[in-house]
Amino acid sequence: MAFDPRDVYDAAALYDMWLNCHGCINTFDFEPNRTIGLEYYHDIGQRAKRDGWLVAEQEEGADDAYMVLCPHCVSRYGLEVRHERNVRIPPAIEEICLAMQAVEKEQVAA
Repeated sequence: MAFDPRDVYDAAALYDMWLNCHGCINTFDFEPNRTIGLEYYHDIGQRAKRDGWLVAEQEEGADDAYMVLCPHCVSRYGLEVRHERNVRIPPAIEEICLAMQAVEKEQVAA
């Protein structure tokens, strides 16, 4: 599988650089020794999805682009995790993806 900007988990991991719970101090376990790139964020997003984190796109104008909750807070607030996809790629995510792809191409060419 590859990074999918329409998958809210992949997109939120890229946008936030990793996933921080908005309900408590939990941070999704990230791998500081790995090379940063779209596959890195894809792996974080998909692991968070499998581990029961909730990620939802916020309405336009919200302080954060994505609502992120750890499994404990999902349970505490009585929420249900749905694995939704964006109908369109959010402009900020598209811009970040293009920039990351350009950097990855430069690294390969070097």
